[in-house]
Amino acid sequence: MIEKTKNILNKKHVLIIGKSEIERRNFINDLIVGLNFEVYRFPSNMKLFDEYYDFVKKKKLYEPWYKAKSYNGSQILDFHWDWISENNALIVMEEFEQMEESWRIELLRIYLNEIENRKKGEKKIHLIISQESENGLTEKLAKVIDIRENERRTEKQVVQQNLEIINI
Repeated sequence: MIEKTKNILNKKHVLIIGKSEIERRNFINDLIVGLNFEVYRFPSNMKLFDEYYDFVKKKKLYEPWYKAKSYNGSQILDFHWDWISENNALIVMEEFEQMEESWRIELLRIYLNEIENRKKGEKKIHLIISQESENGLTEKLAKVIDIRENERRTEKQVVQQNLEIINI
């Protein structure tokens, strides 16, 4: 199952569900061993967007377009969104259902849009999230996902094509 998931991760983001928190963490540990990605593992059980933001700041997961003595929160987030679109890194967010709902959906929307709008061969961000169950996440993302004009797929199909659910 690990090898199959590694292959999926090259094309899609992965949502790991099922079993216990410890078993999901062990599965992720086994999964990321030997991957050729720079791995950024966010703190498990983040509840507030501020925790996400603090980690971005601490690990410098942004690249400013211009020099300044300091940057405010909005600037750092703008730089971070650009960093997401330009990096071939692996982001791991465990027990992500704890995150406040509006920010959780918004962050996942941004990551899904990045992978959806990539052309073949371009760098792309890779995302592993874990939570206890799918809990309607696909439907929630389908309501907010950006789809191209003249898109033949439904919003739900776009989400399913870019986010693989792995039930361990």
